[in-house]
Amino acid sequence: MNTDLHDLKPGYYWYTMANDPLAIIHIHEDGGATLMGTDYRIGAEGVADMVRQGERFFWIEPPQV
Repeated sequence: MNTDLHDLKPGYYWYTMANDPLAIIHIHEDGGATLMGTDYRIGAEGVADMVRQGERFFWIEPPQV
């Protein structure tokens, strides 16, 4: 994972900014992400920009198998 740009570990997160509704984002091993429900993919730099802009990320605990 590209930890030079942000410290989010790979997995699924709820994310939000200000009073926007919650949405789900999937952080990939390379530090990039896919916005759930879309084909939109952003690189690790884009995720780092989201963090810098004040978007908040909340880890979604994977289900027990």
